[in-house]
Amino acid sequence: MNCMVTDFPQIGFGTADLGEKAEQAVKGAVIDGYRLIDTARAYNSEKAVGDAISSLCKEKRIKREELIVQTKLSPTVSGYYQTLDDFQRSLELLQMDYIDVYFIHWPVIRGNEENYRDKNVETWMAFEKLYQEQKIRIPGVCNFLERHLLDLFQNCSMPPLIHQLELHPGYQQRGLVRFSREHGMYIQAWSPMGRGILKKTPFLEMAEKYQKDLAQLALRWSIQHDYLPLVRSGSEEHRKSNLDIFQFCISEEDMQSLDALNTNDGFMDIWSYKRQQMY
Repeated sequence: MNCMVTDFPQIGFGTADLGEKAEQAVKGAVIDGYRLIDTARAYNSEKAVGDAISSLCKEKRIKREELIVQTKLSPTVSGYYQTLDDFQRSLELLQMDYIDVYFIHWPVIRGNEENYRDKNVETWMAFEKLYQEQKIRIPGVCNFLERHLLDLFQNCSMPPLIHQLELHPGYQQRGLVRFSREHGMYIQAWSPMGRGILKKTPFLEMAEKYQKDLAQLALRWSIQHDYLPLVRSGSEEHRKSNLDIFQFCISEEDMQSLDALNTNDGFMDIWSYKRQQMY
């Protein structure tokens, strides 16, 4: 039952901030050709994802095993038994018997700052149990820094297999990506289009050169770095446009120009991000 990341599509569909549009957006995304759907307890979209996929399966538009569905532990939950309970709730909302990829959403959560290291180890032990019981096919983490990963490597029997990070030309986290890959982790990119970075001159000039829109150029950059970008949109036009990135390549010289846009600033100015830097 366990799958390999080599089975993954090159692009996935995310459901953060879609609200009431989530169910129809997921249905549309699957019909358009997306085969990886990303959700999370924090997005409040698990039920919508479950309803969409259940409906498509009943209509025989898709088979469950043709999709990779991934979700994330609630960012307010940590610890062994709490994780098992939260996972069961995700299964119920998704209306599924198993989840393809299950993530710890954040390494440091509010209220567990002083003992987050021990809590993360307990949480990961629950992940290992779920993996052994074949309730999850791949365990992963999101937004972990090197020190957070080392806690798991040193105290658990199975390392994370996937790391989901904010990654785009304006925020490349090169050291963390390198460290994760050195430890055998596959990289997924959330917010692959960044914010504001697409309006910078190199992007505007290259979009004209390749006759692609700015989002397509950013996604192609991600693909050529061997990341799996996660996109989201309630618009059918944008969903299809985001898939139209496999008939062109950015030249090595142009990739270097885009790489030069890197900064050390993520765009998420929220407590969750700041907390990771503090502990």
